[in-house]
Amino acid sequence: MKRTLILFSFILLISCNNDEEVVENAIQVSAMKYTVAEDVESFDTIYSQEYTFDSDGKVLSETFTNYLNPQFNYKSTFEYNNQGKLIKEIRNGQIFCYINWNGNVAELYNESNQKISDFKFNNENLIEYNDGYINGNIKNHKYNYDTNGNVVSIENQNEVFVEYLNYNKSIANPMNLIKSIGVLRLDYKPYFKNFFAIEKAYPYEETDYTFPLTHYGYQNTLDSNNRIITLTNNRNLIYKETFEYN
Repeated sequence: MKRTLILFSFILLISCNNDEEVVENAIQVSAMKYTVAEDVESFDTIYSQEYTFDSDGKVLSETFTNYLNPQFNYKSTFEYNNQGKLIKEIRNGQIFCYINWNGNVAELYNESNQKISDFKFNNENLIEYNDGYINGNIKNHKYNYDTNGNVVSIENQNEVFVEYLNYNKSIANPMNLIKSIGVLRLDYKPYFKNFFAIEKAYPYEETDYTFPLTHYGYQNTLDSNNRIITLTNNRNLIYKETFEYN
């Protein structure tokens, strides 16, 4: 089978009802390991990411291990300003990117001082960002939240292209733990507090393909502390995601 390195469409969830208690931060850990492996045939491990956290829950370091292509391995550390906002990623001992803050707006630059993207926040919630500055193809993206602070849809260029349905507010999203570096890891859904059972992807067209309206389901298993330890979904059927906590 051809192996594909997926930087996720992963994620989350379950059904909810109005009587469930909202979980603000149900997971308190000093370290977490996230692993993606094949769930069929060889069951090979594809890659893992190990995070360490300080006493305030901010990410101190990230170790990425690509088991199939080790030349892509790296170790990153992160720096914050005196307000606790992310300002720099150091990767393998070199500045990889840095962030300038202006109030509730963060501007992301690469090591060559080229602007990559900018992000607008409402308190801790990301509400809007623009990317494509380097190639001049700037696109706008918006996050829409429900009253519980969960992302219910994302817009591209003012059109909804995906919705997230059937949240279980009693189950925390483990990748919410890396929210302090969220602007650098958007694919991991760090601004999603809880877990959803259904991802509703709207139709779109590419050069050779037309994608219909599609509903993707997500399944998980929990440990004795009600934390996610495995995730599977019918978007990426051959992969399983696992979480380990310390």
